[in-house]
Amino acid sequence: MKTPDLKPRLMPLRVGYVNKLLGMNFNKEEIKELLERMRYGVKFDADEIDKIHVSIPPYRTDVLHAIDLVEDIAIAHGYENFEPEIPKMGTIGEKDPLEKFSSNVRELMLGFGFQEVMTLIMTNRDDLFDRMQIPEEEVVEAENPVSLEHSVARTWILPSLMSVLEKNKNREYPQRIFEIGDCISAEGKDQKKIAALIAHSRANFSEMKAVVTGLLENLNLEYKIKAYPHNSFIEGRSASTEFGFFGEIHPQVLENFGLGVPVTAFELDLGKIFNKIH
Repeated sequence: MKTPDLKPRLMPLRVGYVNKLLGMNFNKEEIKELLERMRYGVKFDADEIDKIHVSIPPYRTDVLHAIDLVEDIAIAHGYENFEPEIPKMGTIGEKDPLEKFSSNVRELMLGFGFQEVMTLIMTNRDDLFDRMQIPEEEVVEAENPVSLEHSVARTWILPSLMSVLEKNKNREYPQRIFEIGDCISAEGKDQKKIAALIAHSRANFSEMKAVVTGLLENLNLEYKIKAYPHNSFIEGRSASTEFGFFGEIHPQVLENFGLGVPVTAFELDLGKIFNKIH
């Protein structure tokens, strides 16, 4: 019969490493006291001025690196006891121009009566392609995904918003949601996009067209609308501009997500819009 090994593990920890990360000036005795509050054992070696040896209890399987010990030291000290300091940098920080532009677009969407949602950049092939009725394409794939539900990086946002509707189909309609988020192309390039959905019993192409044209006109953009066949949309009820596409979601896609009301949607490339304006 095998019994579990309950011997504590030993991990070296440097005083300088702790003070550098926490911005403090703790000595060995102070670090020892803080670690002991967190139920660690601590030993000193007279020949090693900057190093202490920490005895980790067998039940602390979450301690994998010295940084985990530093985190516990910070907790024992109390986050409220750290005094904030302005970093010593030779530059002045400012908002990224694309992020600033995205904030302006976000305000417009809120003004149009939409509610913002945030979803994960990681998704799965089923949502990204199969349930949206489009053929599979090359995507960036996680080598060791935590779960199959989050195994690939999304190339567009609409499938994520459809999943939000799926989870909220028992909520009151109309539902008007949008997201401004990052996507990753098959080549690994970051892309900033915006997508939105309207779901209610009378949702139609004209309603979404009014939103898209209103958004583009508020951004002082010139555009041309043309027919745009897309398998996720009803044939003849989808269109595009140079910045993206919009239309009425296909009944089969609605069924795939378990939705019982019409849905209209758009997706635009914010990077293209930003470059056009600037």
